[in-house]
Amino acid sequence: MKWRNGSLRRRLVIWLLIPLLVISSLMLLEVRSNAVRSTNQAFDRALLSSALAIADRVVMIGGKIEVDVPYVALEMLTSAAEDRVFYQVSTGQGEFITGYEDLPPVPERLLPLREEPVFYDAVYNGEPVRIGALSRYVASVRKATRFQVLVAETMGTRTSLSEDILASAAARQIVLIMLAAIIVWFGIGQGLKPLTRLEEALNRRSPTDLRPILHDVPTEVRHLVGAINQLFGRLENSLKTMQRFTADAAHQLRTPLAALRTQAELGQREDDPEKMRQIMETIASSTRQTSHLANQLLASARAAPEGLAGRPFEKIDLCAITRAVTSAKVPAAIENGIDLGYEGLTEPVLIMGDATLIEELLKNLVHNALIYCPDGSAVTVRLENDRKPGFVRLSVEDNGPGIPIEHHKDVFKRFYRMSESGQEEGCGLGLSIVKEIAARHDTKVKLTQPERNSGCVFSIAFKRSS
Repeated sequence: MKWRNGSLRRRLVIWLLIPLLVISSLMLLEVRSNAVRSTNQAFDRALLSSALAIADRVVMIGGKIEVDVPYVALEMLTSAAEDRVFYQVSTGQGEFITGYEDLPPVPERLLPLREEPVFYDAVYNGEPVRIGALSRYVASVRKATRFQVLVAETMGTRTSLSEDILASAAARQIVLIMLAAIIVWFGIGQGLKPLTRLEEALNRRSPTDLRPILHDVPTEVRHLVGAINQLFGRLENSLKTMQRFTADAAHQLRTPLAALRTQAELGQREDDPEKMRQIMETIASSTRQTSHLANQLLASARAAPEGLAGRPFEKIDLCAITRAVTSAKVPAAIENGIDLGYEGLTEPVLIMGDATLIEELLKNLVHNALIYCPDGSAVTVRLENDRKPGFVRLSVEDNGPGIPIEHHKDVFKRFYRMSESGQEEGCGLGLSIVKEIAARHDTKVKLTQPERNSGCVFSIAFKRSS
């Protein structure tokens, strides 16, 4: 099992134990250093006492230094059977007087010796030793000179004591880490119980229940629950879009398909060529209308904001799209006897949006103008700077019969058609698609009348992209 797919509890415990082990290791290093320092301080006092006892027995007789080393001076250092004691007395000039002549001398970094004693580590006869050194004056009637005393002790007892202190501290640290791991292991289990209850609640839900999760959850997972609720919302919107499309398709396509079937059955029984031709024309007209209705239903499903949730916008050239769609509609305009043209900006106009939806929006506006305007009308597509800085306005203007003011609010509703329009080709979805695409781009479509005629002006303002 990969690390990222492992148990959350195990991962949290490991992430806790790793820092604890590092911190404990650092603490044990400090404990060891303190143990060595404390042990040296305690045993160095005994070394100093022995050195002072030997120094007190140094005398000068006839100009010569003599030493009577007392047994008690060495006895105080031999309490541990594994340790041995060595000493040396020499003159201030380094001349050996008594003791062990080959004891390691005082390091240069500690010279010259003054009244204060010094202590240092060394190796003697292959064993580590701790040496204490001090310097004193001895005098007679005619002469005074300085001498130094070295007392060395093997470090067995010191090392054993330091290791015992370190082992005791390590045992306490191990017990502490184990207790912390156990507490965290069960504590995390208690902390994750709200997630377990949440899981049980979600398992009890039906597949169609996409209500937001309202359970109390820990602060750390509230963002996760929020993301899940947003996903539920998008799924619900997508289901609604699919259900609406299915219902609309079933309702709107049932009648034209039934009419097509009826006409086809009539054609099968008809022998008169003229009547057969009329039936075929009716079938062709109905087929075109049904095809247009199906395409509009699909466009409406694509244009719905909830149907495109999660689809990112891109930087697109609105001028290029507008001119391309207008050019593509010119043949249809010529066939209907309508003058279709483009006016306005010619340089690139960048906006954030969906190129496919913008094309669909403009196609519907131009298509509506072409089918509702009579022969000889003019339709103008414009792209110009808006009065509001940083915005550009796309508009489609015609000089046709126009739309009565009382219908302005209703023409954007789905499947709404004016009874007096006299057109059979439309299906009442074009302007609702335009409205949904505009809403998807955080803008609105406005319907107004031209100043000099009775036609229509549909306009949408888009924010420029830098």
